[in-house]
Amino acid sequence: MIVLDTCAFLTQKHPEGEYATVPGIKNEIVNKQSKQYFENMLATNLKIMKAEKSSYEIVQKQAKETGDFDVLSRVDIDIIALGYQCKGTIITDDFAIQNIALALNIKFLSCSGKIISEKRIWRYRCTACGHIEKIKLKNCSVCGNEEIRRVKLK
Repeated sequence: MIVLDTCAFLTQKHPEGEYATVPGIKNEIVNKQSKQYFENMLATNLKIMKAEKSSYEIVQKQAKETGDFDVLSRVDIDIIALGYQCKGTIITDDFAIQNIALALNIKFLSCSGKIISEKRIWRYRCTACGHIEKIKLKNCSVCGNEEIRRVKLK
């Protein structure tokens, strides 16, 4: 199963195979040519699917572990969960999706040829006091500063 993210419809680049995507993807396809390509695939060999709850739980847990959870959209999580459940290959240019896929041993390919080479762990650092949190907070839990940055752990 090949699970298609938005880039597959925008670039029309993906390997041959059995295709699936998630319900929310249609809202992410903005230009006329890509919408037509989506509709043509839907009429022929594209399935719209949603993963089971257990797959979502695994993906969300992993996304929180790597620190990617706060940068993933609902559709991104849907794509990863479907790829996980189907044991398929995800076609995406999104580095956060690729990072979670790498962590969960899900195969992935890129439309642009740009892929990550290593799993990354992200955290949130206060720009004032340097305190690090696993999840993004509105204010630093130590000093109250509102400027929190996402940083890669060494």
